[in-house]
Amino acid sequence: MAVLDTGADQSHPDLAGRVTAAEDFSGSGSTADKFGHGTHVASVVGGSGVGSGSGSTRRGVAPGAWLLVGKVLGDDGFGSSSQVIAGMEWAVEQGADVVNVSLGSSGASDGTDPMSLALNDLSRRSGALFVVAAGNDGEQGTRTVGSPGAADAALTFGAVDRNDSLAPFSSRGPRPGDEAVNPDVRLPASGSWPHARPARPWVARWTSTTSPPPVPSWRLPMWRGRPRCWRSGIRSGRPPGSRTR
Repeated sequence: MAVLDTGADQSHPDLAGRVTAAEDFSGSGSTADKFGHGTHVASVVGGSGVGSGSGSTRRGVAPGAWLLVGKVLGDDGFGSSSQVIAGMEWAVEQGADVVNVSLGSSGASDGTDPMSLALNDLSRRSGALFVVAAGNDGEQGTRTVGSPGAADAALTFGAVDRNDSLAPFSSRGPRPGDEAVNPDVRLPASGSWPHARPARPWVARWTSTTSPPPVPSWRLPMWRGRPRCWRSGIRSGRPPGSRTR
């Protein structure tokens, strides 16, 4: 599984020995995570729980997963569309079945921007499942899901709070232009999800950008070899891979 973010602290006990390949696309000259978000997301996906000293209670949801780390955002947490696209291409070339993209543009997208189109093309050609954050612009109202979460082939996640209500910060649809449903799914956020927590306080706020990681980690065995079927499965209420008439 690939994690495209701000890099990762591979020396952290939760991730030590778990990263099979890492590449920098940010121009920072290193895959080290000096911002913190990438380490947090990677630990949610596959953290061992060792770093927090809490054993299994703070492990990632797939503690046995091997990770590919693409640093597509710089040490300040920002990056360009071309960096993200390069990271997505690299992840597919490395053979990733699932690519976690817990990031997005600050502005809404109708799904025709370069990042979204690149995601669609890579998904079609490789069969990889791209799991993307909806974004944190929900307080600006509807039609606020950014790129590449607006892509047709993206499995896009928003956030709900402890009461299973839409989190105020979570970006929401519909998608501008064609009014398509977006995001596709929402998950608990705002600290309501048990997750690996690195020893250093990398990220203080649990937002919709950290909602996507649990899902690909759970569902990878189910969806392996059948990622193109996710959309009909979710929208019909049937298991991924089932057919609709």
